[in-house]
Amino acid sequence: MYAPTGNVPSSRSVLMRFLVRSWEYRHPRAWGSFRLACGIWNLGLGVLLLASGRWLGPLAWLGAVPLAGSALIFWTAYRLQTSVQS
Repeated sequence: MYAPTGNVPSSRSVLMRFLVRSWEYRHPRAWGSFRLACGIWNLGLGVLLLASGRWLGPLAWLGAVPLAGSALIFWTAYRLQTSVQS
């Protein structure tokens, strides 16, 4: 038997399956807001660490880790919202 093309759900990528749990799709707006808050926190932490390079010295580059994390959080929140809308 073949499934009609209009009823086939889009498959999620491996990265999305790893980062977004299936139960987050039940309340995507709430989890999107939570992810947005976490992304803003990581963004602020990364900027703060990079800005305090004078005191941290060679460890200031560690500020790039929360910045990369915030980018990943923002991306997953965006993908979560777009996957629910479509």
